[in-house]
Amino acid sequence: MDLEELIHEIASELKKLDASCPVFRNYQPGIGPFGEPQLVKKISVALAKRGRDSRTHQTPDMSVGVEWGIEFKIARPYGDNGMEAEHWSVNLLHP
Repeated sequence: MDLEELIHEIASELKKLDASCPVFRNYQPGIGPFGEPQLVKKISVALAKRGRDSRTHQTPDMSVGVEWGIEFKIARPYGDNGMEAEHWSVNLLHP
């Protein structure tokens, strides 16, 4: 599997998951409020259903076969209330 195909499959699964409008606590429906570990697990399970050897780990967050080790970072610049999230970009740089 090449990088472009992998990115397409991950993006497709994120889009499907968001469209299913999951509800988390008191937030609006969608994947926005889910944490990184929860989203990575859902992506890994979905890829496994497609026949991919996908597993979650601490480091990297997910592996696909022996070719790919993937580290995910969530960019969440706005909160559920539409207001800009304070210091959101710091999480992108955190290991």
